[in-house]
Amino acid sequence: MESYFPEEIIEEIKEKNDVVDVIGQYLQLKSIGTSHKALCPFHNEKTPSFNVSREKQFFKCFGCGEGGDVIGFVMKMENLDFIEAVKLLAHRANIDIEFNAPKEEMKQKYNQQKKYHMINRLAGRYFYNNLTQRSNTALNYFKQRGLNIKIIKSFGLGYSLNNWNDLLNYLKKEGYSEKDIEESGLIVKSKNKDSYYDRFRNRIMFPIFDIRGNVIGFGGRVMDDSLPKYLNSPETKLFNKSETLYGLNIARKNIVDEQVILVEGYMDVIALHQEEFKNAVATLGTSLTKGHAILLKKYCKEVVICFDGDSAGVKATLRSIEILKDTGLNIKVLILPNKMDPDDYIKKMGKIVFKEAIEKAEGYIDYKIHLAQQQFASDSVEDKVKLGKSVAKILKEVKSPIEQEAYIKKIETKIGISKDAIMAEIYGRKRPSNIDNNKYSSNYKRNNKYIESVPIIEQKGHIIAEKQLIKYMLTNPQSISSVFQRITLDDFVLEEHRIIVEYTLNHADDSEKLEKIIDYLPHITKEIKDILNIDMKEMNINNALEKYKVDITKYQLLYKRNQLKQQQSQIIANENLNKEEVEKQLLKLGMEMMSINIELQKLQTEERREHNE
Repeated sequence: MESYFPEEIIEEIKEKNDVVDVIGQYLQLKSIGTSHKALCPFHNEKTPSFNVSREKQFFKCFGCGEGGDVIGFVMKMENLDFIEAVKLLAHRANIDIEFNAPKEEMKQKYNQQKKYHMINRLAGRYFYNNLTQRSNTALNYFKQRGLNIKIIKSFGLGYSLNNWNDLLNYLKKEGYSEKDIEESGLIVKSKNKDSYYDRFRNRIMFPIFDIRGNVIGFGGRVMDDSLPKYLNSPETKLFNKSETLYGLNIARKNIVDEQVILVEGYMDVIALHQEEFKNAVATLGTSLTKGHAILLKKYCKEVVICFDGDSAGVKATLRSIEILKDTGLNIKVLILPNKMDPDDYIKKMGKIVFKEAIEKAEGYIDYKIHLAQQQFASDSVEDKVKLGKSVAKILKEVKSPIEQEAYIKKIETKIGISKDAIMAEIYGRKRPSNIDNNKYSSNYKRNNKYIESVPIIEQKGHIIAEKQLIKYMLTNPQSISSVFQRITLDDFVLEEHRIIVEYTLNHADDSEKLEKIIDYLPHITKEIKDILNIDMKEMNINNALEKYKVDITKYQLLYKRNQLKQQQSQIIANENLNKEEVEKQLLKLGMEMMSINIELQKLQTEERREHNE
């Protein structure tokens, strides 16, 4: 059976693999106006001529002439044919493609999806007509909430009549079966399983759109105090609320300065859009998920969290911060007065004040410190101690020594706790938990074979850098804690070096023992002397650490890639696997190889950029 890719699935794959997002995983893109630039990966150049357009979903190098869409880029970068590139991008976007399905079967699947889209679209129109033509009560509700007709139409707001089968009967007249309407999430089977009734009744309706503008689900809200206050569509073949953000279909075209405002509710999004903050989106009655964070990463570099000012909003903000941190997005928090939401705030304070508040939004570390100050607000010794300990715990999250020091100075002035006290609380006198004071012999081994994946001459250069770094720590013991905010003991290649570093870590606050290190480690006297005699010249520790970490990452990636190549050879040679299983396993390894190649390409691009500078 031939592999067949309908046009619909090609479009879906391209839609869910934004060209800027994909290429940004390979290259260091710089935003310039509405486009992005980088050094071309297909020819050597010193001045960037490689352009990527999110609006056109296209890349073009004006130096060598290469250009195309996201599939073409992956084909070129990974040296794949069209089918293999489509498979990789489908896998990346978590799109399930039955690669060997017959042509008619594939067509049937996508025709079914179109049917669900049409059912939801008709339901959305029906709810909108109910609102504008059949229910003054619902329309007045929106008007009392400050919404104008233009914004109501823009978001397709509607109303479900107080009737058990109003929508069901309408959709059946349009030719759709009860089964299809049920699978769209719009009707529910009765308890005795012999009939259906409308899921949404007597509620104002919020259509939920995917990023292409298709209606995929609904949210319904009561207009009184009855429960549940909000009711969302169930999970369907179209709708997954943990990977859908309300308003993103509009916000993605209106993102300014690569910033998105993240709020909690439908009305918050609509109120902000009405006041021209069209980069606002919301979760759908759930906590922010990893899927939401990945989706945001595709469209912005900074997220301003603007949740309700009550205790539930604070908890939701803290949960969201932890999820967003893993994506590398810049996180800010707009603090609202207690018991106010963005909808209330912008109505009361106006768009100018709200704009100023967005501009003054704090980083998430500042936000956590703010919460600690609120929690331990009194001048009592007990609260001062608790505040100091809480702040120290927060600052452990800051990996950059320079950024950490800036925060410590700010806190020292703001809350009256000395820098030395905060530093002592952060680092203390404890050694890392993976170190044993009694293990300073050459028998203390760790597996560190990644260095074997690079040429001998590069290995030698790395070991020299390692010696310089150790000498720096021995001669500048006050720097040891900050150094180990960026690297770990296991990053050191040679076993003897790890023994020396381990000893240095344990005795960072004992200058006498550091000076007499040879007396305590006599079995590696030669290695210690080699380190102490190494030429340091003028060492910029921040630059040295950055390069050292980059090299370690590169060597580990090369080692892992070599292992994957060996696994591929073993799978191909395995006669016990059928063709389908071989393809499945090779595709999985291919995805892992693609991820590694992306990371290596990013490292190489950065090295080339620094060299050119």
